[in-house]
Amino acid sequence: MNNKLIKGTLVGIIAPVATFFVYVAFFSKIQSPKLMLLKIIELDRLSHVISLCLLINLIIFFMNIKTYRDEEARGIIFATILYGVFIVLLKIF
Repeated sequence: MNNKLIKGTLVGIIAPVATFFVYVAFFSKIQSPKLMLLKIIELDRLSHVISLCLLINLIIFFMNIKTYRDEEARGIIFATILYGVFIVLLKIF
């Protein structure tokens, strides 16, 4: 794996988490990310929230494709697939 692929994977993993924190900070009545996460788990909606947070990866992916950074785009796709496997495991168990 080269550095650009690793960079894209890290961006693809960190961006949805950052999106969740931005959502909690600006658009939620609950100001604590920990309390919000516990409420989401209590409502059994964790897989839905993760899926919505992954939409930021779509935007980043197309920005990388448009600027010809294909290796980073592959890393973002890899991170999204990892999240997808995690979501499927959440749904099964």
